[in-house]
Amino acid sequence: MDGKEWRTCRLMLDGRALKARYSEQAIEALFCPLLRRLSQMHEQKGRRILLFIAGPTGVGKTALALFLEKLAQMTEGMSPVQTADLRAFRHTADYMATHTILRNGKKLPLRMARGCPEAYDLEGLLDKLSHIQEEGVRFPVYERSTHESLPDVALIRKPIIAMTGNWLLLGEGDWPLVRNFADYTLMITAEPATLRARLVEQGKKKGLSESEVLRHYEEDDEKNAERVLKRSWPADETWIMTADGDYARKQKPRPLYGRERAAFWKRPNVEIDDPYFLRTMNERLAGLKEGQAADSYEKGFVEGLVRARGDIVRKLHEQGMDEKTLQDTFHVLPGELSDILRGKES
Repeated sequence: MDGKEWRTCRLMLDGRALKARYSEQAIEALFCPLLRRLSQMHEQKGRRILLFIAGPTGVGKTALALFLEKLAQMTEGMSPVQTADLRAFRHTADYMATHTILRNGKKLPLRMARGCPEAYDLEGLLDKLSHIQEEGVRFPVYERSTHESLPDVALIRKPIIAMTGNWLLLGEGDWPLVRNFADYTLMITAEPATLRARLVEQGKKKGLSESEVLRHYEEDDEKNAERVLKRSWPADETWIMTADGDYARKQKPRPLYGRERAAFWKRPNVEIDDPYFLRTMNERLAGLKEGQAADSYEKGFVEGLVRARGDIVRKLHEQGMDEKTLQDTFHVLPGELSDILRGKES
């Protein structure tokens, strides 16, 4: 026994019954506080509130949104919730049959990579989101049996809209424009082994063989999951799906102090795997070089970034990263890199 008290709920998805199971601890510590927060936002702002639930395929986003909808109905003082699905904004089958995506240096038909962000009608999504506060606006609906969308079917009518999708927080191209419409964002993550196990199990339930499921996972789901987790902007709140299908709040990394920090830098193969950190650093430094006006706080922040960048670059160079990779990663010119390596940042 895991010691948890579980609640099983029957949900309806595309006309079929779906069973979902969540612990009482997650409901009380995560789900209800989230609904109360959204309800308070609706009351304070006096308008419809848009929640984004993002995360890779397999973390239970759709079932969670449906459960939140039902929980709000059963809990006094909660504003009603309505769900929406990003997949309803996928391009048509005809579009996917005539367009391609470049993956691993090869052109691949979009119909072979339906889950990638390029398969979505971003312009249509932005248009609908721009009208979400209006009465009478209708969203398309995703039909799971045909993997097609039915346009302008769902009337947006409730005060809280919980929209689910892999790419809602993506930081590439024009996708950050989507993020701007959200009032609150939730990212759900999971360990790779947990994702793999869940997707394999789901594939088998659909009648696929284990080899077919694994091939699809390795060729599509795994790449999309990595892109979601590494290329999405930070959310207001992050949960992690545990191996038993439950949720827990993902704790932020504890800062390193004193000897801990010194020990960290002595580790071999130091890597920078946070694209948000690198983007922020490069954008701030680029702005400073272009003569961007800055107050004293901004100047101090940028000066701190310069020193931090210098420390990181020198450490990575000591660990064997070549100068070309350093230039490309940190957006520096050869002469500037030489100054950094000599400890002469400007």
